[in-house]
Amino acid sequence: MKKIIAVAILLILANAGFVWYGQASFDTTFQTLAKAFSENNGTLPRREVLPSLIERYLNRTGIPQKEYRTIVLETAGDFRRKPSSRPIGMHALTLLRPSADMLWAIRLKSNPLLTFNALETYHAGHSKMETMLFGIIPTGTFDSEAFSRSELARLLAYGLFNPALLRCSCIRYEPIDERHVKAIIEDGNLTASVVFESDEDGDLVKAISGDRIRPGKNEKRAATWQMIVHAYGEYDGLHLPQSVEEAWIIGNKPIVYTRYRLTSAKRL
Repeated sequence: MKKIIAVAILLILANAGFVWYGQASFDTTFQTLAKAFSENNGTLPRREVLPSLIERYLNRTGIPQKEYRTIVLETAGDFRRKPSSRPIGMHALTLLRPSADMLWAIRLKSNPLLTFNALETYHAGHSKMETMLFGIIPTGTFDSEAFSRSELARLLAYGLFNPALLRCSCIRYEPIDERHVKAIIEDGNLTASVVFESDEDGDLVKAISGDRIRPGKNEKRAATWQMIVHAYGEYDGLHLPQSVEEAWIIGNKPIVYTRYRLTSAKRL
């Protein structure tokens, strides 16, 4: 019995050491990529004339007075793989620029010993995501054209966190009414669109897109996606979304898969 207990303790310690090494390796990789992302900066020309709804939002964010080349976002919350599954802890770091570029790292912690990581880049019309167990064991890669288009739509919706992007000449706008505007972003051969909704104060409180793909059992399929902002806060001089949920719309019903808070934002 003592031998069994000793072996169990050794396995737990070995696994903990393995997790630590994997996470350290993942963090180092992200920091290396983040340094290159920030230094090799590129900003596209701005669109001079914007819809009043977008102009009003940009003024509320404070971006006319608070410029940046890169914005670093840190978020924390929970994630569900499917509606019936229990939520698991989620922590993410996202780097965005005033162009169609993104670097995103996420950590999902199922329990104290089991950790999944994902690292995604988007640049020049191509997105690639690699998922890893313990930060070092590859478990999947996503890099199709459909996936890149889906992530371009998400990158556009994240313009709520990255207001400098909304002035990019790569985006054209089609006003719908006084509270809604359709944004279409073009990046090489890819095009994606998002409809933004504003509240009475001028904050953008919803982004909805039909250009995203939802992971399925055997394939990924197109599905309507939405992001809802429940509250705003002040971060490094900018007025940005604070409390957010993202959901897939299935049969006209929102299926929320993640809720999170913006814990910090830094302009570089």
